[in-house]
Amino acid sequence: MKSVNEVSKLSGVSRRTLQYYDEIGLLPPSEVKESGYRYYDEESLRRLWSILFYKELGFSLHDIQLILENPKEMEKELLRQHKQVLMEKQAQLQKMIQSVDSILNDKFDILMLRDFEKNRIEILKKTYANEIRAFLESSFFLPLVKSGILQSRTSLIKNASNIMNLDFGKIINLCGDVIQKFREAMKDGPESLPAKEAVTVYRELLTMWVPCDDATFREIGQAYLTYKEGLDQKTPGLAEFVHEAILHIYP
Repeated sequence: MKSVNEVSKLSGVSRRTLQYYDEIGLLPPSEVKESGYRYYDEESLRRLWSILFYKELGFSLHDIQLILENPKEMEKELLRQHKQVLMEKQAQLQKMIQSVDSILNDKFDILMLRDFEKNRIEILKKTYANEIRAFLESSFFLPLVKSGILQSRTSLIKNASNIMNLDFGKIINLCGDVIQKFREAMKDGPESLPAKEAVTVYRELLTMWVPCDDATFREIGQAYLTYKEGLDQKTPGLAEFVHEAILHIYP
């Protein structure tokens, strides 16, 4: 366990910032003594690393909180994507170091001007950032995440390899397809054929993460009723519609 002072010295994050992260629920301490002193265990420090990493990539604290609320498998896929950006930067820095050595030896090649070309890195960064934000800002999956259903079944995940083998952009498209089907089905009602199709596609998507039997899917339907605030802000009535559509098929 590390104290606030120790964590501050290790990370360079001020005590006030750590306190603020606690206040907004981004990084609660692992333990608070009767004296009021806060302590952080290894898991909390791992979470702090993720916060600092995503901040370095330019994400807001709100976006970071949503990322960290998602299942670990999803966060690992995000890290794989951003590793590509870091590797591109590393390759560019290596080229610049070689060019500096050449200049120090009074050698110059016009191709060295390419050292400063950053289009590929910027394209990668924008692509990944847009994909992630599109997923996070939809809020559609937040009731599922907040309910803890996926996390509570982490040890039961049977198809995690399927997620790793999918392109993240493809996952985003699948999620977007589910959201769109539910929104379009709202005008027909929760007992309609479009609603049934939306529920079916949603369950197929979820089976990529967890064994989704009828009881689990009913829990998911209830989660949309319990944690509907964020979703209803974007699409009023959608959370209750999802709940009713699921329970119509799986009463």
